[in-house]
Amino acid sequence: MKDNSILIVDDSPENLVALEKILQDPDRNIMKAESGNKALGLMLNHDFALVILDVQMPGMDGFETAKLMRSNERTKRTPIIFVTAISKEQKHVFKGYQSGAVDYIFKPIDPFILQSKINIFLELYRQRKAYEIINNELKHANKKILEQQKAVIEEERLKVLLQMAGATAHDLNQPLMALLGNIELMVMNKDKPEKLYQHLSRVEEAGTRISEIVKKIQGIHNYETIPYLDQTSITKKKGLLPVTE
Repeated sequence: MKDNSILIVDDSPENLVALEKILQDPDRNIMKAESGNKALGLMLNHDFALVILDVQMPGMDGFETAKLMRSNERTKRTPIIFVTAISKEQKHVFKGYQSGAVDYIFKPIDPFILQSKINIFLELYRQRKAYEIINNELKHANKKILEQQKAVIEEERLKVLLQMAGATAHDLNQPLMALLGNIELMVMNKDKPEKLYQHLSRVEEAGTRISEIVKKIQGIHNYETIPYLDQTSITKKKGLLPVTE
């Protein structure tokens, strides 16, 4: 269906044909309805740039049709031009605008005036559609940026975890070597009580150091990364194991 779709609503077949002839254009899609009910049904299934609505119709008149359009999310922003042959008194015109019309045309219709008004509303419709496309593209681009940002943050998270793992290995290396070395010396000097006491004391010191490091590891809860244009800053929170040079 073309973007420049116009719905003409009039209970008179002759009026529908006359309006269609005035509005006919290769770039436009003209649809017709002979009642308010039929018009509402078409609007639920098609997107119209504009509705040209006759005021005087049996059953549901133009005013009622317009009010129902304005109460529906899909059709509430569709422009309505009322076409009428009734009194031009201000109270009737005001009722039309109160029902949701954006313009009023009185019969007999001047084709030039009608075409001029139609062109304005079609251009507004095209601009609105273009804005919607741009807005959707911006939302999509923003989503991609957020996804990329999340990936960068996750990469930085892994880098920090690797740094912490390296720092932990560095911190654990010395007390572990001391622990293993003194245990080996204890085996070698098992018959020398004075030396056994010295080695046992060093084993205890190494064990205490290992215990402190393990507590720091258990105290690591979380951290946050703050992305910038050309780098990512890591903000450490309470309990984070410091990196050892």
